[in-house]
Formats: sequence, structure tokens, C-alpha cells
Amino acid sequence: MRALVFDPDPTRLALAGAASRLRPEWALRGRAPLALRDVPEPRPPRPDWALLQTVATGICGSDVKEGLLQASLDNPLSGLVSFPHVPGHEVLARVVEPAAGGGVAAGELVAVDPWLGCVPRGLENPCPACAAGFPPHCRWVNSGGPWGPGWGMHIGNVRGLPGGFAPRLVAHGSQLHRLPAGLPPQLAVLADPLAVAMHAVEVVDGHPDRVLVLGAGTIGLGLALSARRRWPSAEVLVTCAWAHQHQLVERLGAVALPVAPAEVLAAVAQLSGAELAHPWRGGPWALDRGADVVLDSIGTPGTLELGLRSLRPRGRIVTVGVARPGRAETTLTYFKEAQIVGSNGYGATPAGHQLDLALERLAGEEEVVSAWLTHSFPLERWRDAFTTAARPGGGVVKVSITFPEGRPA
Repeated sequence: MRALVFDPDPTRLALAGAASRLRPEWALRGRAPLALRDVPEPRPPRPDWALLQTVATGICGSDVKEGLLQASLDNPLSGLVSFPHVPGHEVLARVVEPAAGGGVAAGELVAVDPWLGCVPRGLENPCPACAAGFPPHCRWVNSGGPWGPGWGMHIGNVRGLPGGFAPRLVAHGSQLHRLPAGLPPQLAVLADPLAVAMHAVEVVDGHPDRVLVLGAGTIGLGLALSARRRWPSAEVLVTCAWAHQHQLVERLGAVALPVAPAEVLAAVAQLSGAELAHPWRGGPWALDRGADVVLDSIGTPGTLELGLRSLRPRGRIVTVGVARPGRAETTLTYFKEAQIVGSNGYGATPAGHQLDLALERLAGEEEVVSAWLTHSFPLERWRDAFTTAARPGGGVVKVSITFPEGRPA
């Protein structure tokens, strides 16, 4: 079958890397690491695995960073993936061959939980993280599984276990989640990023009065929606780099802000009554009040610094996004006694699995979230899809690759 494959062969990396320095999208041209290639048709490695036909797969920011070579070579997570691999982990699929005892029948549409914990690996004694329902921290993430020697965190970064940028893939029965009644199927590609956002909000204790969300992409919008629903009385502020994001943010009942740090600080100070300090060099910062919580969907040194400047003393920053490392002025971490925590993936909670909770929320918020699905392309137009996803201006939010043959008749 033809699938989109990322192969970091040194020659491919050198040529694409040189091209990307002239223009990022040129990393997708010619003999690029990311390209359509022939790969073997997958088969379920055990009876408790299912064969799936892909319907649609969302392009995540991490997919864009990989394809356009925007990650650093010394990124620690490179030790938890194997190459070459077929990317794509925001997957809506149709069951072709159900898993034994999986409870999902042939022909059903499912959202796929991509995380590969102990259960999909066939381990009888789960590690502490998987026993607690959180496979993103599975201790066996750097080992292979029944699919072969390829290792990785989740479907979409494992050699020999294709992700959603292929017409067919396999997944363990425990990774398949039925769509709730009333959910338009196309919205299911938003379930994975929304579950990520819901988990990030869950790591915050208490009831903040003011929440600042940095970034209004899919994750940022998911953070804003989750914050508004968890803390209805809180004021939620969201930085928007593009004009079309303002309307999407306001439909959530949140306040749209510009991205310029000085303007963000001015707005936070006005709304919270904070006193601003003005150092000799650099921008101002909130001294005594500010945002109780900052949810950073971007994760650059600049957004970390902006979060620290906007945060009230003893507030909390939750970092969800990942970007290239760089310098950030972090003195305010100590001065404000700021808590900076990360949020990775999602899993099971007392209220239910967060992917199921995200699907239910999508079903209940159809009128709001349907506007997040802005572009879709067939697999053959994957370059157009990735180029569009890399340019969020012009009305872009979520870009998907679709497989018409996977849709039910």
C-alpha cells in the first residue's frame, strides 16, 4: 500500500535541511525524509488486535515539526521513536477485522487511542504508569512489541506499526473507542487534541479566577474550551496570532488577545488590576496580580517568558506545546515562586477515559467545534496538506488527510 513515510536517512536529511533553511516547506520537496512510499499491508500481530481502514487523520503540530525538520537533533524524545515510520496519530477509522473480545464490530467507526502501554504490548504485569491508567509514561516505551522490534510512544512513530497517514493500520482492541450517538464522524479527528487539552486542565488544582491560554491553534482552542467548561466563572484569555482565531475564541465565551507581549501584559494588568514593573531592559511584568493559571499550547522560550511575566505570584504554568530550545529570561520563576508543570497525552480517569470524554464533549459542542475543521486533502495531496498546516494564517485550524475508501457506504 502507499503511505506517507518519514525516513531520516542522512542523505535525505542533509538535502532537505539545506532546502528548509531557504524556505521551510522546501523540506517536503524532492528526496525528502517525508514522502509517499510503498509499505507492506499491516496485519494484526495477535488476535486481540484489529485491522482498521483509515477514514481521516488530523495533522498534529508534531507531525508538521517532523516533516518540516523543525525539531532539534538533540531532542530527548528521539530516543523513544523508531524509524522509518508512518506518522499520524489523530485517527478516525473503520473496523475491518475486529479484535477478539474487543467489543467493537466490523464496520463500526472508532477513534484510536494511539498510546502504546503494557496492554497492547502483551505484558501481563503492567508497569506502575499503566496500572494507574496512564500509558504515556509506560516504562516499556523504548522496547518493541508484538508488531516487531520497532519501539515508540504511540502509533505514528513506530517502525513497522503504521500510523494514520496510511490507508490501513492495526491497533489493539483496548485502543478503539466508539463514537457517541449524535457525533458527526468527521469531528472525531479532534478527539485526540481535545483529550490532550482536557488532561492539561485536569492537572490544575482549585478554581482560578483568571486563565491565560497562549496560542489559538487546535490545542489552544481545546484548552480554552476545557477551561471554560471546568471553571465556568473564570475569565479565560487567549492569545490569537491570526484574525480568524478571534471569532473562534469569542464563540467559546473567552477573551481574544493579540500576541504581542506588551499588549498581553497590558490586558492582563487591566483585567486583574495588577501593578506592572518596568525593568531597565526587556518588557514589563505583572507584580502583585495577574493570571492564576497560564496554559501554554506553544512551548517556545518566548511563551514561557510571557507566561512568567503574566502570572500572579505562586501561580501555575502548564506547558503543553513543544518547540526548539532557546534562551528565556526565567528569573521570575524564583521571584514569583511560580509552578511550571508539563502535560503529556492523556489516559484513564475516575470519570472515564479522556478520549471517551473528549468524544462526548465534541458531540455536545458540535456547533462550536465544527468550525475548527477547516481543510482536508486526499493522501496524494499530502504536500498541500502539510504546507497548509504549516501556515495557520488564512483561516487554517485543523488540517486532515482523508481516505474516501474508508468511509462507510
